[in-house]
Amino acid sequence: MNDYDAVVIGSGSGGLTAALALARAGKRVVVYERHYLPGGYSQSFSLEGFRFSPGVHYIGELGPGGALRRIYEGLGVADRMVFLELDPDGYDRVVVDDFRFDIPKGRERFAERLRQRFPDEAAGIDGYFSTVASICDELRWAAPVDSVADALVLPLRMRTVLRYGLLPLGRFLDRFVRDPYLKAVLSIQAGDHGMAPSRAPTALHAGLQGYYFDGGCYPRGGAHCIPEAFIACIREHGGEVKLGTEVDSIMVEGGRALGVRLAGGEQVRAGIVVSNADPGVTWGRLVAAEHVGARLRRRIARLRYSASTISLFLGVDMDMARAGLDSGNIWYSSSPDIDAVYDFAERDDLSGAGEIPGVFFNVTTLKDPSIRSDGLHTVEVLALASYDAFSRWEHSDSARRPDDYGALKKHLAGRMLDAVEHFVPGMRERVVFQALGTPLSNRHYLGATRGGIYGTEKSIRNLGPFSFPVRTPIDGLYQCGASTIAPGIHGVTRSGLAAAAAALDCKSEDLLTVTGQALRIYPSDDPAAWPAELRPRAPRP
Repeated sequence: MNDYDAVVIGSGSGGLTAALALARAGKRVVVYERHYLPGGYSQSFSLEGFRFSPGVHYIGELGPGGALRRIYEGLGVADRMVFLELDPDGYDRVVVDDFRFDIPKGRERFAERLRQRFPDEAAGIDGYFSTVASICDELRWAAPVDSVADALVLPLRMRTVLRYGLLPLGRFLDRFVRDPYLKAVLSIQAGDHGMAPSRAPTALHAGLQGYYFDGGCYPRGGAHCIPEAFIACIREHGGEVKLGTEVDSIMVEGGRALGVRLAGGEQVRAGIVVSNADPGVTWGRLVAAEHVGARLRRRIARLRYSASTISLFLGVDMDMARAGLDSGNIWYSSSPDIDAVYDFAERDDLSGAGEIPGVFFNVTTLKDPSIRSDGLHTVEVLALASYDAFSRWEHSDSARRPDDYGALKKHLAGRMLDAVEHFVPGMRERVVFQALGTPLSNRHYLGATRGGIYGTEKSIRNLGPFSFPVRTPIDGLYQCGASTIAPGIHGVTRSGLAAAAAALDCKSEDLLTVTGQALRIYPSDDPAAWPAELRPRAPRP
């Protein structure tokens, strides 16, 4: 007899979704997480009294009718979470040298604001948004191409995607608009998928923009509230989640997964194994080479991973609202050339001088004012970076990196603060705590190959029907995560649901059976509108 019906490797949003769906279907489930914190990129951690959630900055599709809302409600976790809506007048704020533009909630409102700012480009703006809307509608049909019949029907269902979606975003923009600042506004959110406008498939970027057309929300309490809600429900349904427990390998015999072997040598048998690890880990380490087909081995050997990040975590003693900030994120670029941000991210030497060309900035204590009551703020500043710039230290002890590694981190933190000074002048003098994470941090804490934040690089070869399928060539083994259906919390959550559905031989919708739940969403910038029990405590005297 098997020890469990299903083993899930990794507690990211994909893995926890798969585990909950399987547990609710009556399966005996265990989740193994190598880290002492659950959640993968949805985890939160504390440093000297400041709590950070660097992998979740805003989430879309949570409004009425939203796809992610439907999953949370249908799996029965919605009642355990509260979300706070970022400023609908500017959930993303664009700063390009001296140019400012706020991206509002609502596709038509976004387009109208652009028409007002760029009246000579009105026709192109309309054409751009109309085409993006068609691409988003057609992407709902996107699924792995498993048969000749699937391939034959794609041209009929995805005409706009096939006509425009495979173009690089930069070339797509050239067909509609000319102004470089307008192009910057329409492409700066590329950081949410990690591909430069000159290389990003238009379908990838259109899907991302469509995802946020209805605005964005932040989990009250921080990102950790999401995995905590899932884990509580998993345990309610008899499942187990074991932290600090590393899986050494997936046991395979006769072309079928039999379970896993833990790092301590213990064998755990199960008829279903779901890997939430990225393909480099799943197929490069967990599954022995003799069980990986030649074609898959070649793909893994050639695979490129997404950009990584340098992440600056700050505690700041400053009146952020008086400084003009609110719950909206800030995307900063030193010039309208957004590709320069990605050119920087390709460098294998970051020791030079000069300002970092672009950063993402957010104040989590303005998104969720209940996080602190002492007047201090938590701030996260991110820039894309290459793993190669840090690879010389990859084999050093993570707790005692060499001095030159620390010196580079200090140097980069200063350069990131230089960029922030363009839109929050004087903030660097009010920093009371700072720490910098690198691609090595992502690899160490999250097990991410080369520290990638979105799994595989989202080129055409790894996108949509060409991404890694949830059903693998090994019977009983399924995979989920950012390298399957789509990156981002919505994409990985969908992938976990799809993996569970594949294991149970049903449709994803069949697993969303809970009724009577309604996700609660309140405005970030108006705590007075929250229920009394959720409102922030009064500031300490």
